[in-house]
Amino acid sequence: MTLLKPFWQVMITITPETWDKNYTCPLCGSQITSKKVFTEKIVVKSYDEDLKPNYEGINPLLYSIVVCNTCYYAALEIDFEKYISPIYLDELKNVLSTVKIPEAIDFGKERDHKTALISYALAALCYRAKKQLCKVAEMYLRMGWLHRDLKDIEAENKALAKALVSFEECYMSTYIEEEKEPMILFYLAELSKRFGKKEEARKWFSTLATKYKNSSSFYVKVGRERWKDLK
Repeated sequence: MTLLKPFWQVMITITPETWDKNYTCPLCGSQITSKKVFTEKIVVKSYDEDLKPNYEGINPLLYSIVVCNTCYYAALEIDFEKYISPIYLDELKNVLSTVKIPEAIDFGKERDHKTALISYALAALCYRAKKQLCKVAEMYLRMGWLHRDLKDIEAENKALAKALVSFEECYMSTYIEEEKEPMILFYLAELSKRFGKKEEARKWFSTLATKYKNSSSFYVKVGRERWKDLK
């Protein structure tokens, strides 16, 4: 006969989902802390039609942006501590000087969707000030996804419409690294399709499928199927 231990003798181990990482703000020099999600805690359970990942448990998109609580400079974690060219400093400072953030918000602590949305909005401002239009588009895309989680269709559509305009600006006026182009072409097509611009969608899916016909990119694979569906 096996006896069950009293509940107070049962050890329950709860592993944390995030950890704190320290950064130096490249704009104002402040020492800050931002949370990162442990890789093993990231579990994708499904993807939406536009390849938005849906997570089981913690959503790492909430913590992708590092924000300085002092000057509100914000960027993706991989970009945050990168050198800022002096030609962009004045524009960044001017833009961020107008930002008003509620005192209750601390970007270094656990985040909900509201705080994450503010972090992406700040990052979009900063990337635009640095003339990184492709990154601006990515910020609006992710904002649209977060609004979708909240089931705010109107806000989602506004964010995705801004993402499409920014992807168009990015593609037409900036240098694009080859490894990033399939993603950009995919969202030019997918977002055009979403907003009823079928001819534009066909054009972009066609460009993606033909230019990168030998690529193993998931964007190319999915884009090729979408192109066939639109023919």
